[in-house]
Amino acid sequence: MARKSRYTDPVQADVPEQAAYQAAQYGRLSVEDGDDIERNSIGNQRKIAAHYAMGRDDIVIVEHYFDNGYSGMNYDRPDFQRMMEDVERGKINCIIVKDISRFGREFVSTSEYVERILPNMGVRLICINDGYDSIREEADTDLLMLPLKMVMNDSYARDISRKIRSGISAKMNSGEFLPAAGSIPYGYLRNVKENTYDIDSEAADVVKRIFTMRADGRAFNEIARTLNADGVPSPGRLRYERGLTKSEKYRDALWLPKTIRKIATDRVYLGYRIHGKIKRDKIGRNKTQRPEESWQIIENAHPAIVERELFEKIQRINQEELAKRERYGACNEVTVDHRSLFRGKVVCGECGHLLTAAKGCARPGAKSGSRVFFDCSTYKKSNHTQCSSHYIRQETLFHAIQHTLDQQVRIAVDFGKMLADVQKMPTIKAAKSAQTKKQVSLRVKRQNIENKLEQLLHDLTTGLITRDEYEYIKRRYNEQYAQIQSEEIALRETMKVAEMQLRSAEQWLAEVKRYQKIPVIDRPMIDLLIREIKVFQDRSVKIELNYADPCQPLYAYMDLYTEERHAV
Repeated sequence: MARKSRYTDPVQADVPEQAAYQAAQYGRLSVEDGDDIERNSIGNQRKIAAHYAMGRDDIVIVEHYFDNGYSGMNYDRPDFQRMMEDVERGKINCIIVKDISRFGREFVSTSEYVERILPNMGVRLICINDGYDSIREEADTDLLMLPLKMVMNDSYARDISRKIRSGISAKMNSGEFLPAAGSIPYGYLRNVKENTYDIDSEAADVVKRIFTMRADGRAFNEIARTLNADGVPSPGRLRYERGLTKSEKYRDALWLPKTIRKIATDRVYLGYRIHGKIKRDKIGRNKTQRPEESWQIIENAHPAIVERELFEKIQRINQEELAKRERYGACNEVTVDHRSLFRGKVVCGECGHLLTAAKGCARPGAKSGSRVFFDCSTYKKSNHTQCSSHYIRQETLFHAIQHTLDQQVRIAVDFGKMLADVQKMPTIKAAKSAQTKKQVSLRVKRQNIENKLEQLLHDLTTGLITRDEYEYIKRRYNEQYAQIQSEEIALRETMKVAEMQLRSAEQWLAEVKRYQKIPVIDRPMIDLLIREIKVFQDRSVKIELNYADPCQPLYAYMDLYTEERHAV
């Protein structure tokens, strides 16, 4: 007679627990990889990471980040920065790379990330080909080998960089170096076959027109306005229309005075090819402006667009204007500068674009001092042809913020009492206590099922139950296990949301109290309390707060616990 099973508790299907590590796969490829470009290709890096993560229940790759064409000698890479932002937001707690050279090649900065920054952020780092995993017990031993690999990567990158710079320098000296298409001066086209520039007839006519207008005494501002009014495509817009760039910012780009100035002073239009105006001394360093005596100047390198006599006349006009400006003397310094305080926060109430800051210079002896003001970026960049002036002094913005924060201080007095009372409410305390008890109860139930599953396997191996009985009972246990897991996740999420609501209310109160105690406005306070500052054409100011209703997070906190109390 078949033995009657003692397993009567129903349960759930094999559903893996939520992965402990939400991983980012990071890949990078640049010219410094030399002959290893195919082996280090982005696609190859992705395949290696996918193969590594396959079958690992504790890791799931939730996002891929790739920097194609960026050096590993610094960390100013767009997708690397995006990845670190996601780490800070809690989206990522594990980073997977093919090897440490993909993460970075510069020894000091890479060591800082591996040994201090990532561990302090609680981020697991896996370098697959290096056999390094920061959570392994042997990680400290493995870490001893990483610095050697980082030093080798650093040295390799610098060696490749020297070879590239040396090759480019040799081509420059022989007149054979030809920049990429995006660096070819306006008015010319790239002729790779002949290793030179060809005249772009459409743009060259505009260049001649600019020089002629300048020779007639027209100011750079006036020339830009005239070209815009006549619908002449600016250099950026012309590249966009020809498909040489896909960046939308160039689609409606206009002529600007600085663009006219650059064209009117560039010897390239005499047939000169000039290299080395801006140069990077070493890999990883920023490019710097070089003195003219260190430039490489090649005459008669390509056809000229303007005659030398006209070009020199323009330079005399430019020098005369500079001499006039020098006679004015230096501007007075700005005594108070709040530009960093408002950066990225002040927007145009009409077009929605940022207001950019500038300094209004006051000459020595002027009745009023130099000042900082903001104006619509659309209005400025369009050479006053789009939107309108929204000129506003920094003092006006500062006083508007002070007035708003003073109002917040008055609200905070009653809010502080309310916050204290809410945390003492018997219903809130009862609901939180019930949550804790339910959390413990669910954990005990889950552990009990885990024990039963373990015992079930033991009974199968000892022959107490058949394989069919085992599969049937296991399926029912797993169903129950999944249900408990689902309840645990929902409860944790509810508790997390409630905690965030309470913390939000407490942060607002703490920041307002700090302002009340020491009425100094700083950038952290602006970021926490103010979402946006809108300036309208009539110079009115509207401040939109992150906490339009400071009580709202507290009400949400109370509602969550009221609902939870009934649910529990």
